[in-house]
Amino acid sequence: MVLKCLAKHGLASLVLLVTGLAVACGAAATATPAGTKAPVPTNTPVFVAPTAIPVQAPTATPLPTALVSARDSITLVVNEEPLRMSPFATQGGIAASVGHDNNSDPLVWRAADDLRAVPTTASEGWKQMGPDIWRFNLRKGVKFHNGEPWNAQAAMPSLDYQGVGNNDNRSYSNTGGFKAALVDDYTIDIKCDQACPILPDTGFFLQFSAPKFMAAATKEQFERGIQGLGPYKLVKWDPGVSITQEANADYVPAGSYEFQKPLIKNVKWVWRGEPTVMTAMIQAGEADMAWDTGVDSIKVLKKEQMKSGSSAEVYIFWINTLWHPELKKAKVRQAMAAAVNCKEIVDALYGGLTPCRGSTVWPGVTGATTENTKPYGYNPTRAKQLLAEANYDPKNVIKLTGRANRIPKQQEVYESVQAYLKAVGMNVEINVVEASVRNSLRQCAIGTAVNEVVAARGADPKTTKATREDMQAALDKGGAKCPTGDMIETPISSETLDFGRNALYYLNCVRPQSFVCDPSAGGLQDQLEPALAASGAERQKLLAAMNQRAHDDVLFLTLFDLPVIYAVNAKLQYTPRFDRRVRVNTMWFKP
Repeated sequence: MVLKCLAKHGLASLVLLVTGLAVACGAAATATPAGTKAPVPTNTPVFVAPTAIPVQAPTATPLPTALVSARDSITLVVNEEPLRMSPFATQGGIAASVGHDNNSDPLVWRAADDLRAVPTTASEGWKQMGPDIWRFNLRKGVKFHNGEPWNAQAAMPSLDYQGVGNNDNRSYSNTGGFKAALVDDYTIDIKCDQACPILPDTGFFLQFSAPKFMAAATKEQFERGIQGLGPYKLVKWDPGVSITQEANADYVPAGSYEFQKPLIKNVKWVWRGEPTVMTAMIQAGEADMAWDTGVDSIKVLKKEQMKSGSSAEVYIFWINTLWHPELKKAKVRQAMAAAVNCKEIVDALYGGLTPCRGSTVWPGVTGATTENTKPYGYNPTRAKQLLAEANYDPKNVIKLTGRANRIPKQQEVYESVQAYLKAVGMNVEINVVEASVRNSLRQCAIGTAVNEVVAARGADPKTTKATREDMQAALDKGGAKCPTGDMIETPISSETLDFGRNALYYLNCVRPQSFVCDPSAGGLQDQLEPALAASGAERQKLLAAMNQRAHDDVLFLTLFDLPVIYAVNAKLQYTPRFDRRVRVNTMWFKP
């Protein structure tokens, strides 16, 4: 199977050339209020990616040779403090790179240069043994940070943890459910709960932690500590201040330049909520790299202090289609999509440098089409008509909930969306919360309610597969025993370049974060397994149908693609990836 990845993305700021970006943004550096026309930049070059990308090819890019860094320490600044360091935990945003991509190595990696699936420090190769079975050969001579040896037996606790869907691990929503089995000391089989034709691609999310550490750790240690396989070790987490890491002297290179021994020994991460502050830190030499600093940083940074890339994300609001009295009405959601002028928001706040999107993915991703990714047109008259047809009751307040600093100008986005919805008669409030609070709200969706139903009938949710009747009962009972949200902001990423990840995560009745559940005969839940088991043209067809349903029924309020602007020390050598993930072991300083 061949993935058509990014060639048709249409995102002008996807891996933009900084030169062109600086020229294009000159007049847009100061944002105008939403509702005011802003000039649309021109002459912005478009990144063109390869049109054919192998699903799996266990070879690797050669390492650069004779590289020496002129400095052995680096300071990086991100927009928010990580919630946790566990390699298994779901954590969106740039801050996830702090632990996930530096303290831990996954089973498979998506190469930065041509997007192939390549081996890592954890693996040497793989082959498919059957429709639902993949065999992985593990790399010899590797150790976890605490000295525990890496082998097939050591991999099992991590795989067992990630093969189920009720513990909020980040792998399940990409790989689906599975069971792992030992073949020999350095070989494992992964048997999926159903056919899994693209498992090497989704193995990008399978991570590992030292088994003795996992067995002995308290809940806090499990979430905030990490004993992984990555190129850097966690030295200290000073909450609210910084995270420090040091090079793993025992790190075993894997062949790709993204898996070389670190050239920079000491790493310090700090966080600042304001893009202007992050930019100023680069200008003052207080930090060596900052992201995402936003388009406004272009007018104050020198050309050699800027890099740009994409995040492989679409910025959306989850919509509580499950239990909110208004949002569970399709016509109310369709009215919202018609009421929000996304193009005006993008022009005013982001210089027109990124497109609006009617889906969580973009054309070129498996399951995407021109039709199901088409932006929603701005039509406030139609929005008012739909609200009237839906018998919308403004007494039922809708809260837009989110973090303060996830993306540049996020507060302005909240205010713009609120203003557009209020203009058509909707009762909308903004609710800005801490990242941890937002995270708990998003975990209290349908999967949590389903677990409660399963437990109430005397079964163990960890081992019992929920039935369609359980799912319907969870819908009928009106929510889980925890607070949730009405609309929650989130950027949805698609690093796997396959809508299956989004469907498994966000259109699935058993996922704690899913605000969509359709257990009806022939509905989304019934469509999920056949789509994920398919490959080639059939996979495209089945996933496209699910994506079309999400588009037409406005199961998410989708807004725009997210570019990333990096501010850097001019002597720092680093090439951004397509998905905003950062591995410090790929960096070095020129003299």
